[in-house]
Amino acid sequence: MATCIGSGFATGAECLSFFVTYGIKGALGALALSFIIYFLFTKELFNKGQELPEEQRTSLFTCYFGRLAGNLLDWFSAILVGGCYLIMLSGAGTTIHQYLGLPVVAGSAIMAAAAVITVWFGLRRLTRIIGAIGPVVAVFTIVIGIYALTKADFSATESALNSLNYPKAAPNWAISGILYPCFCMLTLTPSLPSMGASAPNRRTTTAAAAIGVVFFHVALCLAVFAILGNLDIVGAAQVPNLALSGMLGSFVQGLFVVMIILAIYSTACPMMWGFCGKVAKDEDSAGYKISILALTVIGTVCSYLFPLSTLINFIYGISG
Repeated sequence: MATCIGSGFATGAECLSFFVTYGIKGALGALALSFIIYFLFTKELFNKGQELPEEQRTSLFTCYFGRLAGNLLDWFSAILVGGCYLIMLSGAGTTIHQYLGLPVVAGSAIMAAAAVITVWFGLRRLTRIIGAIGPVVAVFTIVIGIYALTKADFSATESALNSLNYPKAAPNWAISGILYPCFCMLTLTPSLPSMGASAPNRRTTTAAAAIGVVFFHVALCLAVFAILGNLDIVGAAQVPNLALSGMLGSFVQGLFVVMIILAIYSTACPMMWGFCGKVAKDEDSAGYKISILALTVIGTVCSYLFPLSTLINFIYGISG
């Protein structure tokens, strides 16, 4: 569950684009589709971890589609991981802008500088230490969702959605419900087979897939309906969970900002490693250093040119 809940979930930006924007009935339909596909994917990847030798668990595309198509899909995934890094920079900038009022590009540049220094000098241990905050962010997000639900009012939800006109990740809720679990799986494919390999048998992996996906979608449902029931508070905010956290007071909101920024940082660095490592294997090579700088410049420029919701809809939609 903690593996599934990332910084995109914590900000609420994913929930907005893939679920909230389709209204109450549309959100329920998309969540149901997402649950089915998420479970089937997770069970399959867990079970593959049971079947395959260790060296094949990180190259599943080759296992399923052969060397040529597998390599093409590996590159496709690496490019999309680079795209997710752009979303992380925009997410950091948007969060800081919403809380402190600084320009989005300034917050993105601060996150970009931290990520470049970390990846340039190979400070992997630092990101692993900070990455341990992931489960805490997940719990914090769920607590905010539960509290916001106790204050929710759904009587004006549909009319508020019509006036707010949130951007959609897909033309309708059904396609969105399919795209969400599919794009999530691209980031989970490298880790789930190894998790599955640690289980004693398929019965355990199937149960783990069911329990993990059920609880993840319960958390997702909480976040989605917390936003739907408090659209008067969320308004046009690009980071809806940050707006909801203000309901618990300024101290909680400030703490949540710090948590989101740390979660984004611990996600952004591995994504940069993943992309740059595909471009150049040698971390001391000129190609590797150039790819770090090029990706960061592109990400900072994109955060200036496009809002967070636009990047999420475009990059995550293509990923799905």
